[in-house]
Amino acid sequence: MSSTTSRGLSFGCQVVSYGNVEETIQRAVRAETAGFDTVTVPDHLFHPTGSEEYLVDPPWEAFSVLGAIAQRTDEVTLMPGVADSVRRHPTELAHVTATLDQMTDGRAGLGIGAGEAFNFAPISDIDWDDPYTRFRECVAVIDGLWNSTVDEPFSFAGDYFDLDDAHMGLKPAQDPRPPLWIGGYGESMRGLTGAVADGWFPWIYSPDEYAADLRKVLDVAADRGRDPEAIDRAVMVPTTVYDDGDEARAAGIERNRVNLALRPPLLADMGYEDIAESTPIMWQMAFDEEQERQLSAAAERIPDEAVDDICVAGDPARAIKRIEAFRDAGVDNLVLIPVGDYEETMRHYENEIIPYFSER
Repeated sequence: MSSTTSRGLSFGCQVVSYGNVEETIQRAVRAETAGFDTVTVPDHLFHPTGSEEYLVDPPWEAFSVLGAIAQRTDEVTLMPGVADSVRRHPTELAHVTATLDQMTDGRAGLGIGAGEAFNFAPISDIDWDDPYTRFRECVAVIDGLWNSTVDEPFSFAGDYFDLDDAHMGLKPAQDPRPPLWIGGYGESMRGLTGAVADGWFPWIYSPDEYAADLRKVLDVAADRGRDPEAIDRAVMVPTTVYDDGDEARAAGIERNRVNLALRPPLLADMGYEDIAESTPIMWQMAFDEEQERQLSAAAERIPDEAVDDICVAGDPARAIKRIEAFRDAGVDNLVLIPVGDYEETMRHYENEIIPYFSER
């Protein structure tokens, strides 16, 4: 079995200010000045804006925002966290990522997942009967296009995608390609990550469960003759860091209870099988009235300590201990999602937390 021993740690920031493009860009710039290595943005299309609780504000288009952030930053890696393989054809994902990589002189990455129902629930012409096969083919097409040449064009015949002698002339600035991180939790997705991807990039985990699920990624990599140590081990988790640690933890718990409810397999692994059985999983959520009712009911039953375990929350000293727990679980790219007071949280990362880990 491959080791999940911790390595060096880098920091990413998932910036979200739905309904306000300029604020999102400003937050990305602030994350760079605070010392973050990577900036990611979510890639959503349809939000249930009639809802009173969930995803209320309208989403902006992710790659347009990344392009704007690129013009106002100098060093951070930029990527979607994560794009899906349903709404976007893989040729478009390959092309837009190559363009962003050229625009930034090699600062682009591609975080990609199999999709979430709410992003395309109103679109009736999408075949989503087998999301894993569609996703696997999407990754193969992107990689094939990035490696295509005039003399050796790329052809592909799959269940969902067909290309005949395709050559994408615009190549990424990075060689052989920008980092491709897969966002997914199931055994098949983790296996595909170990087989072909540069990194694993799931959303919401506790340290113990992350370490357990990471083993599948690393074992498959070793079985395929890849170096498990070459695979980035990323995760997106919420963070709230204030001078008042109790206030920060309370804010983190309040804001992230629903997020944990959207991860029933994780809830089950954490010992809350009865709650997991009663809540819809994130990728199947269309956020209709019945699903929202089930989600709210399940979220109310989750203990505070379980929510706290998926967060980096508290005063700076406690935040450091929480980050060390994720590092010890094998994480080497910790992508944090600030909730609550963005500037106070950034200030603590800039002045105390990131310097603490840089010195070590």
